[in-house]
Amino acid sequence: MKKITLQVSDQAAKRFQNMSEKEKELISKEIDRLVSNRKTLWEIMDDMSQQAQKNGLTPEILADILEIDKEEMNRIMGEEK
Repeated sequence: MKKITLQVSDQAAKRFQNMSEKEKELISKEIDRLVSNRKTLWEIMDDMSQQAQKNGLTPEILADILEIDKEEMNRIMGEEK
C-alpha cells in the first residue's frame, strides 16, 4: 500500500480525523476500489462501441444517423474500402 494526499473540505477533514481506524480503513478501501476500477475515456468509448455493435449498429446505419456517406464514414473509422 502507498499513502497519498487528497484535498477535501475542512468539514470532511475534521470528520475523517474523528473516525475510528476501522472506519478510516473502510474509506481507504473504497477510494482504492473507485480509483482502481476507473476506466479511461477510450475504454468507455470501446465499451460503447461494442455494445452498439451487439445491438445491431453497423457503419452504414451510423453513417445514415450522422447524415454522411459511406466513404466519409470509412475515412473517419480509418477503414480503406
